[in-house]
Amino acid sequence: MNKREISNLYKKYHVPIHVIAHMEQVKNICEVLADKFIKKGYELNKTMLLNAALVHDLFRVCDFRIFDPAQFEQKMTKEDVKMWEHLREKYGKIGHVRAIGDFLRNRGEPKFAELVEKHDFYEIDTLKTLEEKILFYADKRVDHDKIVSLKNRFSEGTKRNAKKGDNESLRIEIQNKILRLEKEIASMLGVASQHLL
Repeated sequence: MNKREISNLYKKYHVPIHVIAHMEQVKNICEVLADKFIKKGYELNKTMLLNAALVHDLFRVCDFRIFDPAQFEQKMTKEDVKMWEHLREKYGKIGHVRAIGDFLRNRGEPKFAELVEKHDFYEIDTLKTLEEKILFYADKRVDHDKIVSLKNRFSEGTKRNAKKGDNESLRIEIQNKILRLEKEIASMLGVASQHLL
Protein backbone atom coordinates (compact mmCIF):
# COMPACT_ATOMS: atom_id res chain seq x y z
CA MET A 1 0.00 0.00 0.00
CA ASN A 2 1.32 3.45 -0.86
CA LYS A 3 0.29 7.04 -0.13
CA ARG A 4 -1.73 7.33 -3.32
CA GLU A 5 -3.70 4.18 -2.51
CA ILE A 6 -4.31 5.45 1.01
CA SER A 7 -5.52 8.80 -0.33
CA ASN A 8 -7.85 6.95 -2.71
CA LEU A 9 -9.25 4.92 0.20
CA TYR A 10 -9.94 8.14 2.12
CA LYS A 11 -11.91 9.41 -0.88
CA LYS A 12 -13.68 6.14 -1.61
CA TYR A 13 -14.89 5.74 1.99
CA HIS A 14 -15.41 9.48 2.62
CA VAL A 15 -13.23 9.34 5.74
CA PRO A 16 -14.11 12.34 7.94
CA ILE A 17 -11.44 15.03 8.05
CA HIS A 18 -11.03 14.76 11.82
CA VAL A 19 -10.40 11.02 11.55
CA ILE A 20 -7.75 11.61 8.89
CA ALA A 21 -6.13 14.25 11.13
CA HIS A 22 -6.01 11.70 13.97
CA MET A 23 -4.39 9.04 11.75
CA GLU A 24 -1.84 11.54 10.45
CA GLN A 25 -0.84 12.54 13.98
CA VAL A 26 -0.53 8.85 14.97
CA LYS A 27 1.69 8.43 11.91
CA ASN A 28 3.84 11.35 13.06
CA ILE A 29 4.43 9.72 16.45
CA CYS A 30 5.15 6.37 14.80
CA GLU A 31 7.73 8.04 12.58
CA VAL A 32 9.47 9.77 15.49
CA LEU A 33 9.63 6.54 17.50
CA ALA A 34 10.63 4.39 14.52
CA ASP A 35 13.50 6.74 13.72
CA LYS A 36 14.68 6.62 17.34
CA PHE A 37 14.58 2.82 17.36
CA ILE A 38 16.40 2.59 14.02
CA LYS A 39 19.07 4.99 15.30
CA LYS A 40 19.50 2.67 18.31
CA GLY A 41 20.06 -0.27 15.96
CA TYR A 42 16.65 -1.93 16.10
CA GLU A 43 15.17 -3.39 12.92
CA LEU A 44 11.60 -2.65 11.98
CA ASN A 45 9.44 -2.19 8.90
CA LYS A 46 8.98 1.58 9.03
CA THR A 47 7.00 1.79 5.78
CA MET A 48 4.45 -0.77 6.90
CA LEU A 49 4.21 0.90 10.33
CA LEU A 50 3.53 4.35 8.88
CA ASN A 51 0.98 2.99 6.41
CA ALA A 52 -0.73 1.12 9.25
CA ALA A 53 -1.00 4.37 11.19
CA LEU A 54 -2.57 6.06 8.15
CA VAL A 55 -5.34 3.43 7.76
CA HIS A 56 -5.92 2.11 11.29
CA ASP A 57 -9.15 4.11 11.73
CA LEU A 58 -10.31 4.01 8.10
CA PHE A 59 -13.74 2.68 9.17
CA ARG A 60 -13.83 4.40 12.58
CA VAL A 61 -17.13 6.09 11.74
CA CYS A 62 -18.88 2.75 12.21
CA ASP A 63 -18.08 2.85 15.95
CA PHE A 64 -19.06 6.41 16.82
CA ARG A 65 -21.35 6.13 19.84
CA ILE A 66 -23.00 9.40 18.94
CA PHE A 67 -23.35 9.65 15.18
CA ASP A 68 -24.23 13.23 14.37
CA PRO A 69 -22.52 14.35 11.14
CA ALA A 70 -23.76 17.90 11.77
CA GLN A 71 -21.19 18.00 14.60
CA PHE A 72 -18.31 17.16 12.22
CA GLU A 73 -16.13 20.19 11.55
CA GLN A 74 -16.34 19.92 7.78
CA LYS A 75 -18.64 20.60 4.91
CA MET A 76 -20.23 17.35 3.90
CA THR A 77 -22.22 16.03 1.02
CA LYS A 78 -25.14 13.66 0.86
CA GLU A 79 -22.66 11.10 -0.50
CA ASP A 80 -20.52 11.48 2.65
CA VAL A 81 -23.46 10.82 4.95
CA LYS A 82 -24.71 7.96 2.77
CA MET A 83 -21.28 6.27 2.92
CA TRP A 84 -20.99 6.77 6.68
CA GLU A 85 -24.45 5.27 7.21
CA HIS A 86 -23.50 2.36 4.93
CA LEU A 87 -20.30 1.70 6.90
CA ARG A 88 -22.19 1.85 10.20
CA GLU A 89 -24.75 -0.63 8.91
CA LYS A 90 -22.17 -2.95 7.36
CA TYR A 91 -19.56 -2.91 10.16
CA GLY A 92 -21.39 -1.63 13.22
CA LYS A 93 -21.73 -5.09 14.75
CA ILE A 94 -18.09 -6.11 14.25
CA GLY A 95 -16.44 -2.72 14.82
CA HIS A 96 -13.85 -0.74 12.93
CA VAL A 97 -10.85 -2.82 14.01
CA ARG A 98 -12.16 -6.11 12.66
CA ALA A 99 -13.60 -4.32 9.62
CA ILE A 100 -10.22 -2.90 8.59
CA GLY A 101 -8.56 -6.26 9.29
CA ASP A 102 -11.05 -8.09 7.07
CA PHE A 103 -10.72 -5.41 4.40
CA LEU A 104 -6.90 -5.71 4.30
CA ARG A 105 -6.99 -9.52 4.29
CA ASN A 106 -9.39 -9.42 1.35
CA ARG A 107 -6.81 -7.24 -0.43
CA GLY A 108 -4.24 -10.00 0.14
CA GLU A 109 -2.36 -8.19 2.92
CA PRO A 110 -2.62 -10.48 5.98
CA LYS A 111 0.55 -9.22 7.74
CA PHE A 112 -0.55 -5.64 7.29
CA ALA A 113 -4.05 -6.55 8.57
CA GLU A 114 -2.58 -8.17 11.68
CA LEU A 115 -0.50 -5.09 12.47
CA VAL A 116 -3.42 -2.69 11.99
CA GLU A 117 -5.69 -4.81 14.20
CA LYS A 118 -3.22 -4.53 17.08
CA HIS A 119 -4.15 -0.89 17.75
CA ASP A 120 -7.31 -2.04 19.54
CA PHE A 121 -7.38 -1.17 23.26
CA TYR A 122 -8.00 -4.80 24.22
CA GLU A 123 -5.01 -6.13 22.23
CA ILE A 124 -2.43 -4.96 24.79
CA ASP A 125 -1.56 -8.53 25.84
CA THR A 126 -1.01 -9.70 22.25
CA LEU A 127 1.59 -7.13 21.20
CA LYS A 128 4.76 -8.88 20.08
CA THR A 129 6.58 -6.92 17.41
CA LEU A 130 8.11 -3.49 17.73
CA GLU A 131 5.78 -2.24 15.01
CA GLU A 132 2.72 -3.46 16.97
CA LYS A 133 3.92 -1.81 20.18
CA ILE A 134 4.70 1.49 18.48
CA LEU A 135 1.37 1.66 16.62
CA PHE A 136 -0.61 0.74 19.73
CA TYR A 137 1.24 3.28 21.88
CA ALA A 138 1.10 6.08 19.30
CA ASP A 139 -2.67 5.67 18.93
CA LYS A 140 -3.10 5.96 22.69
CA ARG A 141 -1.13 9.23 22.76
CA VAL A 142 -3.38 11.03 20.26
CA ASP A 143 -6.71 12.48 21.35
CA HIS A 144 -8.42 13.56 18.14
CA ASP A 145 -5.38 15.20 16.47
CA LYS A 146 -3.52 16.38 19.59
CA ILE A 147 -0.65 14.61 21.31
CA VAL A 148 -1.59 14.20 24.96
CA SER A 149 -0.39 12.25 27.99
CA LEU A 150 -1.71 8.73 28.44
CA LYS A 151 -3.65 9.78 31.54
CA ASN A 152 -5.37 12.55 29.60
CA ARG A 153 -6.16 10.12 26.78
CA PHE A 154 -7.58 7.57 29.21
CA SER A 155 -9.84 10.20 30.75
CA GLU A 156 -11.13 11.49 27.40
CA GLY A 157 -11.41 7.99 25.92
CA THR A 158 -13.47 6.78 28.87
CA LYS A 159 -15.86 9.72 28.49
CA ARG A 160 -16.30 9.03 24.77
CA ASN A 161 -16.23 5.25 24.59
CA ALA A 162 -17.30 3.74 27.92
CA LYS A 163 -20.67 2.06 27.80
CA LYS A 164 -22.98 1.21 30.64
CA GLY A 165 -22.08 -2.24 31.92
CA ASP A 166 -18.43 -2.05 30.80
CA ASN A 167 -15.94 -3.80 33.07
CA GLU A 168 -14.26 -0.85 34.81
CA SER A 169 -11.64 -2.99 36.59
CA LEU A 170 -10.58 -4.48 33.22
CA ARG A 171 -10.34 -1.00 31.73
CA ILE A 172 -8.12 0.16 34.61
CA GLU A 173 -5.98 -2.98 34.34
CA ILE A 174 -5.44 -2.33 30.62
CA GLN A 175 -4.63 1.32 31.28
CA ASN A 176 -1.95 0.22 33.77
CA LYS A 177 -0.52 -2.16 31.16
CA ILE A 178 -0.38 0.72 28.67
CA LEU A 179 1.54 2.81 31.20
CA ARG A 180 3.97 -0.12 31.57
CA LEU A 181 4.27 -0.32 27.77
CA GLU A 182 5.26 3.35 27.73
CA LYS A 183 7.99 2.62 30.30
CA GLU A 184 9.15 -0.40 28.27
CA ILE A 185 9.46 1.69 25.09
CA ALA A 186 11.27 4.46 26.97
CA SER A 187 13.63 1.94 28.56
CA MET A 188 14.44 0.38 25.18
CA LEU A 189 15.32 3.85 23.89
CA GLY A 190 17.23 4.78 27.04
CA VAL A 191 15.09 7.80 27.90
CA ALA A 192 12.57 8.75 30.56
CA SER A 193 8.92 8.27 29.60
CA GLN A 194 8.29 12.01 29.53
CA HIS A 195 11.04 12.40 26.91
CA LEU A 196 9.74 9.84 24.42
CA LEU A 197 8.22 12.45 22.10
